[in-house]
Amino acid sequence: MTFYNLLKYTPKIDKKAFLTAIKSQKPIAITLDGEILDASSGNLPSQPYIFVGQPRSLVGSAVSKPTPLAKILGDAYEVRDEGDKVAIYAGRAWQDVLNANAPYYLYQDTTSDGITEFSDEKLDDLIWYSCEFGINYREVAEFLEKEVDGAVVCIENEQPYHFNGCAYADNLEEARNKAYDFIKSTLQKRVEEGKIDLEDLEEDEEEALKFFEVIA
Repeated sequence: MTFYNLLKYTPKIDKKAFLTAIKSQKPIAITLDGEILDASSGNLPSQPYIFVGQPRSLVGSAVSKPTPLAKILGDAYEVRDEGDKVAIYAGRAWQDVLNANAPYYLYQDTTSDGITEFSDEKLDDLIWYSCEFGINYREVAEFLEKEVDGAVVCIENEQPYHFNGCAYADNLEEARNKAYDFIKSTLQKRVEEGKIDLEDLEEDEEEALKFFEVIA
C-alpha cells in the first residue's frame, strides 16, 4: 500500500476544471490523484478520497457572502492557488477526510485505539478465529500494508508522535485470500515449532485451527 500523509501530501488539480466544478454548485468528490468526480448521485467508485461534499459558493447569494477560494471546501481545508493548478491541503481536515472515506476504507487506525475492526465482515471473521492464538488486527493489517495494493490515508506527526489513518485495498478479494494464507502459514509454523500443542487444545483453539485448515 502507498502511504499518503496529508501533512505533506497535497493533490494538484487543474484550476480550470476545479473552478468549473465549484461553479456548478453540485456535490463533488476529489481523489488522491486530483481527479474531480460528480458526487450528486451518491454512488461513487470505491476508492480513497480527499474530499466529498458540497463546495461553498465563490459568488455568494442574497443571504450569504462569497467564500474565498482558499476556504471553498470548508474551514478545515486550504485551497492554494498555484497558477494553472490548485493544491488541496487537508492536514487540518482529518475528520472530513475520514467521513469521506468511511464507506470505502478497510480499517481505521489511531494512536489512541489502534485497529479495532475490519469493515469487511469476511476479513473481520478471520480475526475472530486467529485471536485465539494472539494473531490480532495489527499483525494482519501490517501484513496487508506490505503485500497488497492500495492506500493508507493518514495524518502522521513525528513530534509528539500522533497517527490517524484509514486503509483501502484495491482488490478486496485478494486482501481476504492473502490474509487467510498469512494466518494459516503462521499457525502451521507454530505447530511445526511446537509452540502450539495439538494434544492440549481448548475447544475454541481447535475450532480456529480447523477453520484455517491446519488440522482436519
